[in-house]
Amino acid sequence: MTSLLSKNQSAFTFVELLITVSVMVISLSIGAANYLRFLDKQKLYQSGSNVEAILKDARSKAQYGFLGNEELGYCAQLKAVEVVSSQTADNRVNFKAQLHCASDHILVYESQTIEELGTTLNQNFHVSYLPIRGATLLINGSTTASGSATLSRDSGSVIFNLDQGGSIDVKYD
Repeated sequence: MTSLLSKNQSAFTFVELLITVSVMVISLSIGAANYLRFLDKQKLYQSGSNVEAILKDARSKAQYGFLGNEELGYCAQLKAVEVVSSQTADNRVNFKAQLHCASDHILVYESQTIEELGTTLNQNFHVSYLPIRGATLLINGSTTASGSATLSRDSGSVIFNLDQGGSIDVKYD
């Protein structure tokens, strides 16, 4: 009687197949976790980029003396263009851009809430870009010449450095 396998033929044993499949599953798990962390970091960076755009737009509006439009309404005289950060009741981070008129009337022209849970802002800020030049800066309610606020999540952080000269420097870590 002859054997089904000749001496020159070989096959995988069950243990070899089990080890191979285990290594593949572990590799895929690590790859999937890294990919999800990458996607989370990209969402944070997109939020940071949006806030950076709001800050730069506010500075530009102040420098050019933006007084409003038909949809928003108008200021007779512009006192400042402001960007204010805050926490919502459900612990989301909110940014609001507004015109502060000389009559103390406020016209909100943009608002953004970061919807991803776990996003935090270490310090609330209120920056007022003045019509001619410069800015006033409040961080956690205190006036300061310069300061920073960090928007973060487990996957990374975005640091906003602001000063009285109106400078905006953003670092993505």
